[in-house]
Amino acid sequence: MADYQDENWVALYRLAVVELEHAKMSGRIEAAQAAIVARMEALQQMPGLHADERQAIGDALSGLRVLLDEERRYNQDQKRHAVDNALEKLRYIAPAILKKQNEGNPD
Repeated sequence: MADYQDENWVALYRLAVVELEHAKMSGRIEAAQAAIVARMEALQQMPGLHADERQAIGDALSGLRVLLDEERRYNQDQKRHAVDNALEKLRYIAPAILKKQNEGNPD
């Protein structure tokens, strides 16, 4: 195992990957991305190539992009589902509303 495994970004990335609650997913992804950016900035100031860690960071960023895309897709599906439910409820109650309106306005 490479020496970077104890870095904060690795732990945060792992938490993002295994998070199952959609309510927490975006926060986990953002935390991991912020830690990765901070680590990349720190690596710029450190001697040596750190090739293994740089490769791992690239892989992690790719993984986070996939997670973020999935999370966005899930959120869009949830919104679409909520709109569909609202429309279905409106279709159900619309006849009763129209009936009341017609009772209150005799021609």
